[in-house]
Amino acid sequence: MNRRVMLCIVLPLLLAACAFGYHAHGTFSGISGELRGKAFPSNTQGGGRFLLADQEGRLRCEGEMAPPQSATPSGSCEDEMGVGIVRCSDGRVMAARWTAISCRAFRGYAEDERGNRLDFRVERRR
Repeated sequence: MNRRVMLCIVLPLLLAACAFGYHAHGTFSGISGELRGKAFPSNTQGGGRFLLADQEGRLRCEGEMAPPQSATPSGSCEDEMGVGIVRCSDGRVMAARWTAISCRAFRGYAEDERGNRLDFRVERRR
């Protein structure tokens, strides 16, 4: 197939796929401003990971969230809970807890040994 024809077919599909995605944002006590980034849900049993950074790019944190610890009786994702770990570029490693808001969003927190708290939220973009 001609490269131009292939490009005309594939490029719009790739751009459309990028229009839908997950974003993450959060705040860290002791750090001014909001941390922003992307999230990558797991395609198997739930959970996933996210990347957050401050606006200057000095602090970066990567969270890995495990699948929910138990399913809700209603079959809905709402209120499912799980744990995870957050690793930051400044050496912090923090245990995290998350709660589903819906099947496309969750919020959570992690706390370091000094009591500094990272509050985060992951949502699907429309």
